[in-house]
Amino acid sequence: MAIYARVENGVVVERIDAGEYAICELFAPSFVETMVRVLEGQEVEIGAPISGLPTVAEELPAQQNRVVAQAPIVAEEEPAAALVWRQASLTTTEWLVTRHRDEQDLGRGTSLKPTQYLELLEYRQALRDWPDSALFPALNARPLAPAWLAIKTGEQ
Repeated sequence: MAIYARVENGVVVERIDAGEYAICELFAPSFVETMVRVLEGQEVEIGAPISGLPTVAEELPAQQNRVVAQAPIVAEEEPAAALVWRQASLTTTEWLVTRHRDEQDLGRGTSLKPTQYLELLEYRQALRDWPDSALFPALNARPLAPAWLAIKTGEQ
């Protein structure tokens, strides 16, 4: 069981228990960069300066991008229609992100597994990045929803 302290401006703002998971499996890399691993048995006080907290130097494993590389362009649609689809996909998944964050803020268990939440965030980021891709607006280059999400929302 690994305990991490999330730090902002040199102050501990959150204590995170990663359980049996690697921290990079639970959170996006940019979020993990704001954390330090706390020594086992060390108390973590929210609001305490990080300078007073002994930490473990830990090399985090590289996060693999879970977005699958797409095949060459076969069919294209109009860029405007592709952007409408992209926005609809972001809107359709927004409630899942909001619910997960609300559950975390309330200190309750979350409906999504940590890996599902990370996959959801990666999918949403891929949707945001897609218009800048050389493959945009190819139909076969659309970001793919995680399998669990496609089943839940009926998308394929």
